[in-house]
Amino acid sequence: MDVTARYYKRFDKVRLRALVIVSLAILLFPLSVSATLVAIPSIASELSASALYASWIPSIFVLSSLVFQLPGGRLSDLVGLKRAFVWSNILFAVGGVFGAISPTIELLLLSRVVQGAAGAILASTGMAIISRVYESKGRGVAIGWMTSAVYLGMTSGPLVGGLLVDLFGWRSVFLITAPFALLVFVATNRFIKGEWRSADIHSVDWLGAAIFALAISGLFFGSSHLMELNGLLVVSLSIMLLWIFVRRCKRVSNPLVRIDLLIQNTPFIRSVTAALFMYASGYGIILVLSLYLQYNRGLSPTEAGQLMMLQALVMTVCAPISGRLSDRLGRRLLATLGCIAISIGLAILTFMDTQMPLTTIAVAIFFVGLGHGIFSTPNNSSALGAIPPQRVGIGSALISLARQSGQLLGTAVVSLLMAIYFGGRAITSADAMPLESVAHYALIVSLGMALTAAWFSWRRDS
Repeated sequence: MDVTARYYKRFDKVRLRALVIVSLAILLFPLSVSATLVAIPSIASELSASALYASWIPSIFVLSSLVFQLPGGRLSDLVGLKRAFVWSNILFAVGGVFGAISPTIELLLLSRVVQGAAGAILASTGMAIISRVYESKGRGVAIGWMTSAVYLGMTSGPLVGGLLVDLFGWRSVFLITAPFALLVFVATNRFIKGEWRSADIHSVDWLGAAIFALAISGLFFGSSHLMELNGLLVVSLSIMLLWIFVRRCKRVSNPLVRIDLLIQNTPFIRSVTAALFMYASGYGIILVLSLYLQYNRGLSPTEAGQLMMLQALVMTVCAPISGRLSDRLGRRLLATLGCIAISIGLAILTFMDTQMPLTTIAVAIFFVGLGHGIFSTPNNSSALGAIPPQRVGIGSALISLARQSGQLLGTAVVSLLMAIYFGGRAITSADAMPLESVAHYALIVSLGMALTAAWFSWRRDS
């Protein structure tokens, strides 16, 4: 056991400090995402953005996170988890400030690319640091509290975003991360001691990272134009690039992903797959609900945020409870019950129209939040427990990769439906019927993905 490990094993207080600092930083990630979702109608109106570009505001963020997830995980293992954590936190704030001063939708999307890249490294290194600080005892509880911080950001995001938009305009939503990032920067350098590096990683496969980035970007942008020949060609080429990426990972000495180890690790790969489909089922509906509640039901950004925050509020309450249970009971049952709960909520929302009472929508949102709150902690704990300690950096990155891939898949479904029903024009208050159709079909697809997640979760150890 090295000096850093003995230091954190000996003192409970220093472990708690690290947990609080990392949780605060990770809270910024979902806070920015969920607050921005509420601001989309205002952004689209001021910057004259089309419906497709408006749907790209959250999607491009997720795409950037996904592209930088694997090289970010490798880079953090190489340069040190703490160093990568600190500077990704600063870069995230810089991207937010750039977004606040953007005069066009194109520059705003570029700022989301910067934030997405920084957020990817921030999330994966944060989880890896906590996994090293809590190497055995209390890891489930610690991950539970960290997951709760994520949900707290999601909880406060819609309400904070709605209030900021109503009081100060949408640009203030992007500025809010800057003071928190400065606080995390100072606290990390003062209170988190030591560093964690992987001794057997000496370089990052940047060519492999470039191939992966082109493949994922092509799949996303091509899926928005699947009804056109060019879109089909881009998607086909992207699938070929993914195949090349997998082949490269099998042949190079220091790949971004050890494909051979993943194939042999059934619990890890099924936990990651369950996470992918679970997040795909839940993320797209946040965008759908934000648009539906404001355009179809006439709610203000603050009112829509208050209703949407119910999901993350339930998740915040359930995550630490689920963490404690995951240390005492079997993780498979808890995670599978979470998938079933979100399926119930999505099934209710598939019947959503302008006549459905807001209380019924609230009940459905409650079940979606309950499902995510129960699922995430035991699933993440199970995945991290299935890999060696020296691989937690890339392991955490792969878990985050699954989450971001799921979120991208969920938003890609919405973007495709937006392109079909709206094309390149902007959404107006007269578009209630096509927007309702977008919501209906997106929710049906999400329900199918939640049930798929339940199957992988239950079959994790088989």
